This record gives sequence, C-alpha cells and structure tokens, in this order.
Amino acid sequence: MKNSDKIFNLISTSSSLVADHTEILRLSYPSSDLNGFQGGCSDGKRYYYQVLMHYEFSNREKEYSRIAKIDIREKKLVKYSDILSLDHGNDMTYHPTKNLLMVVNNKPHPTRITLIDPESLEVVGYEEAPLPIFALEYIPELDVYAAGISGEFAFCFLDNELSLIDGRKYSMDQSAKRYTKQGLYADKDLIYFIFWDGKHAALEDFQNTISIYDHSGNYKGDLDFNIGVQEPENLSVMNGELFAVCGKEDGEPIIYHFEPKIK
Repeated sequence: MKNSDKIFNLISTSSSLVADHTEILRLSYPSSDLNGFQGGCSDGKRYYYQVLMHYEFSNREKEYSRIAKIDIREKKLVKYSDILSLDHGNDMTYHPTKNLLMVVNNKPHPTRITLIDPESLEVVGYEEAPLPIFALEYIPELDVYAAGISGEFAFCFLDNELSLIDGRKYSMDQSAKRYTKQGLYADKDLIYFIFWDGKHAALEDFQNTISIYDHSGNYKGDLDFNIGVQEPENLSVMNGELFAVCGKEDGEPIIYHFEPKIK
C-alpha cells in the first residue's frame, strides 16, 4: 500500500499517528554564504527541489537563494541553480501540466509566486496570489491549489488561475497555535501542514508534527515525528511515499522518508 493511501486509511481510524523515519540524503551547501534552507517540493516521481538561503534578517530585500535539484531514486544531487531572488522562499510546489516549479516568496512580498523551469532552474515568470500566503500545493486531480494563509491559522483553495474559490477560508484547529507554520502538501483527499515546535524546544513535551485536514476544513488529527530538535521546513509525496526536509539551526538540510503508523 502506498504511504499516502496508508495515511488516509490510518487517519480515518485514529487521529493520533506517528512516523518512523529514515535519512535519505544530507545536502551540503554549495558556498559558504548560504546559511539556511526553506521551501521544497518534489515532482511526485523522482526529483526533489530545495531552496537554500542566504538570510539578511535586517533587510529582507537583500536575501537570495539557490535551488538544489536532488535525484531521490539515486540519492544524489543533480545540480544547483545560479543565485536567484526568491525572498524568503518559504514553500514550493510543482505544476505538472505547466512543468513549472512555483516558489512562494513570502516575506517581504507575501503574494508573489516565482515560476522556475525545473530543468534549467532559472526564473521564467511571476504570478500573484489573491492574498498573502506562506505555503502552496497544486493538486493535479482537482486542478486546484491548497494554500496556507499568512498571518492566520487558516487555509484556502485557489483555482488554476490562482483565484480564491468561493471566497472561503478554513480555520485550523486551536492546537495549531502552539506551532510555527512551515510548508504544506495536499492530495485529492487531505491537506498536510508540517509544524515546527521550536518555542518548546527545551521542554519535555517538545513535539514536531504534521497536522492533517480534509477538504471541508475538518481537522483529522496529527502525524508526530521524532527526529530530535530539528526544524522541519517542507514535505512532499513521491510515488506514494512521504518525505520531509528538516535540519538543525545553521545545519545542513536533511531529506527524510517517513513511515506512518498508529501511535
């Protein structure tokens, strides 16, 4: 059974799941000026794409990035992009029909989406979301996007022209307010938000998690994962298997495979 189908079946049985993890690849920075990582996604089949950052916290306009393309099947780096202006680069999704990577710029341009060619890793255009967003995932089966709304514990759906569907927003469960919101993944049934419990890193109840919702906005439960005090940034499903990118502060990004089960 595919991992994503397994999560759907498990979360239908229990609202409390946990994931075993396996390290797939530890990604090195191509230059010393890069000092962090943010959004990422996969093409759903073979390649993972990860934003590597140069932070300028005093002036976000000066931040820049490079994107790494990784072959998950071979567990190796394919290439790095040249330097790109992606702002905070908080999340990324792949649109298979358009064959484009779509980077959520987030701060300081909260509605900007930068379009990237997945082969050349060059910028080929820009789009604008109808409201500030921190995360985005295209769902091919439905031809819509799921989007996390900046400044709110809420999400929405956008049509293929990036217009808000039915003017609706869906509130997250109160439990989400414990966490820092990071990236999201969505399929035809569920939406998965990966959360960082960094505010509680020194406490015994520290727990990173993936919070799961259905498309009607119903909170279905959590998929906890235990990789130590690492910050998760993004997640994606490839060939039905769940992957996430995490790492320690000032450390290298690590791609993990997650295997879910009932807690």
